[in-house]
Amino acid sequence: MIKTMHAPMLAVGLMLLSPLAQAEVVNLTNSAEGATKDAAVSEARKKLQDACTDRKGKPDPASFEVVFERTSTNPDVPKPHYVDAKLKCDLP
Repeated sequence: MIKTMHAPMLAVGLMLLSPLAQAEVVNLTNSAEGATKDAAVSEARKKLQDACTDRKGKPDPASFEVVFERTSTNPDVPKPHYVDAKLKCDLP
């Protein structure tokens, strides 16, 4: 019985040491401004995806979410739309 337990324990130990087992999912946040709401959202998405890939991670596009948005009432503001967004990133 003891001899048969060594193989599963060794397999679990190797799995824990593998890079995939040590991967981490993090939530990145960033903000952006734009002339339109769509431009601001697009810029925030690009910033988050770039931040994830710069960290050698893999962005999860389905997890992208705008968490806050605001539009300025001042007509002199060149980019009146502001958004805060978040995105999940799988880091190695």
